[in-house]
Amino acid sequence: MSSRSQRHIALRIFNILLFIAAYAYLTYVLVTFDHYDELFSHFCCAGVYEWSCLFACFALFPANIYLEAWKWRYLLKDIEPISMTESQKQVYLGFVGAFLTPERLGDYPARVTRISDRAKWLPAITIGFAGSMALSTVNICCGVLALLFGGAELPGVSTRAILLTAVGFIAFFVLLLFLLPAIARWLESRRQWGKTMQTFISSVRSFPPMRFPALVGMSFCRYIVYAVQLLLVLLFCGVVLPPATYLVVLPLHYLFVTLTPTVPAADAAVRGGVGALIFGFFTSNTAGVALAVILLWLINSIFPMIVGTWVGKKAS
Repeated sequence: MSSRSQRHIALRIFNILLFIAAYAYLTYVLVTFDHYDELFSHFCCAGVYEWSCLFACFALFPANIYLEAWKWRYLLKDIEPISMTESQKQVYLGFVGAFLTPERLGDYPARVTRISDRAKWLPAITIGFAGSMALSTVNICCGVLALLFGGAELPGVSTRAILLTAVGFIAFFVLLLFLLPAIARWLESRRQWGKTMQTFISSVRSFPPMRFPALVGMSFCRYIVYAVQLLLVLLFCGVVLPPATYLVVLPLHYLFVTLTPTVPAADAAVRGGVGALIFGFFTSNTAGVALAVILLWLINSIFPMIVGTWVGKKAS
């Protein structure tokens, strides 16, 4: 048997095991979920306005995937140019790999399995994490700005502490993004690295810093879609707040979710708890907040994982 055939078989086995593990964990999460009564009760009592909000949230799902595929295609343009259709397929497959891994670390390794040249896998994974850093930067910057302008409404929060936190976080992440190639060059000059580490460092070193503003802009577009989706599903669940309060609490929610270590498989519990904590300063309907976060998790994590399974099956 040729080495190419062996690699194909190994890749197919890896995909099958990945899908089995993801669905096994999903089954466990759904079986142990103990809020079905509240969820079904709300579905039965929802009116036309509430259902319209939920359908609008679903309608934004393709925009969410398209924006991520747009960014992924932009990241890959110097490694392996791909079409938007292929980029979307790789993004869907990434949801399967991300489902079981801390901080979605399995996302990009799963995506690159559709790249035929294995030598390009590690550079593609490395560049992919630049995209994740751009999204995290947007989440954190928007969150600390919301904390800066709306933190006075939170009990026991010092305005000066908020200002210092905002300036510190924003400066750190923006500088880190732009200094990554310089840091890679410094690491490369320090010692002789192994082949894998050298490929990783070279990929970071060769990435043009001036592309980061474009990545941040693309990530911000996706952030807006996420925020609007959460707003719509909150309205579906009866969490109604003044518009100015939404401008504070939505970024704060994504800030604390970003800073909370988790795996997508546990997002329903973690995000629900974080949402109830943050929104609890502004509303007593914390049950509605938890249900809204769970619904958004189903829309933005579980549904694309199911699509990704089909994409992976077609690829194998």
